[in-house]
Amino acid sequence: MTVSQGEAQPPQRVDDVSSARWVEEGAGGFDSGVHALLPSGFETYVRLLHPHEPAEGRFERWAEVAQRSGRRLHSLARFAEVAGPEDEEPWQGSLPEHVLAALCAVLKTETTTPQQCLFGIWEGWGWLDDEGPRVRLSGRAYALYEGPVDAATALGDRSAGVFFPQAPNLWWPRDRAWCVATDVDLDSTYLGGSARLAERLAGDPRFEVFRVALHDRIG
Repeated sequence: MTVSQGEAQPPQRVDDVSSARWVEEGAGGFDSGVHALLPSGFETYVRLLHPHEPAEGRFERWAEVAQRSGRRLHSLARFAEVAGPEDEEPWQGSLPEHVLAALCAVLKTETTTPQQCLFGIWEGWGWLDDEGPRVRLSGRAYALYEGPVDAATALGDRSAGVFFPQAPNLWWPRDRAWCVATDVDLDSTYLGGSARLAERLAGDPRFEVFRVALHDRIG
């Protein structure tokens, strides 16, 4: 993972996790596909593919990988289904810094509360030294933090004196305009939000996205 100094201020720890209850109650069970990651009730859902990194600092879209291998890319495809034998797996459990920063830039304009965002960080990251209350859904538990949308880029491991960024694993604004999930075992990020948000992401060359249904399998 790229080492970065990050410019945004880290979010603050939240001890009262009741603000996450709507996510806990709205999400589905462990085997419920996209619903296991995100609550119901959004106008549309989107899958954002984590780019393939064939060389350090150089990224490829899955569509490029599929074209090279002669395979078909579709909304439910797993990377192994489109990759060639020499292609390394994309990042799992976190978005690359440049994609996360670009996503923040879009998401802050799609909420009325861009300065009030909740961030869930999976409790299993080795650098997370936190014994506080947890948000729990679908077999995962998260420590909860709060800050502006851009604080998503300031989360990560600082234990060695340098900053190794970690995208939030679950996050949403106070007005609940959208919700984002990056599960630790997946190479895709899933978002619930408005149709306008989905259209903006699909039309932005910085992202590679597909619309998905709440019951679709997760990649």
